[in-house]
Amino acid sequence: MAIQILRILVPLDFSRHADPILEWALHLAQEHRSKIVLLHVYHLPVEFQQLEGAYLPADFWTNVKQEAGQQLERHAEQARARGIEVEAVVREGYPATVIVDEIENLNIDLVVIGTHGRTGLKHLLLGSIAERVVQHAPCPVLTVKPVPED
Repeated sequence: MAIQILRILVPLDFSRHADPILEWALHLAQEHRSKIVLLHVYHLPVEFQQLEGAYLPADFWTNVKQEAGQQLERHAEQARARGIEVEAVVREGYPATVIVDEIENLNIDLVVIGTHGRTGLKHLLLGSIAERVVQHAPCPVLTVKPVPED
């Protein structure tokens, strides 16, 4: 039985761990001749939304979306340089929910996602997007642990 991976979704948060995540995805895309879909999801934390009198400039979300698109495009160039077809997608919403929705909307065969490696209280308080994606994704999910700091 051959495994067919036509489309790989790579959610990126632009942290310093993005490069190893992308490297895994690019390697798999080359092996399987897959298309890569880079995804960045942005949202305003609930804590900020609840602040009375909090002001956001009218063009705030437009700028966020444009900057995210530019950063994704820089990552996309790495894929194109290797001959891999790539698409960049920027969405607004709660990351885990949007990622699972995009898996279904884009007919994704595999997700390559990073983990922050939080444990204990930090994990309990901050949760894990990757964990929620693993629980709800209708396809396989490869989680990439962060590179240990020196």
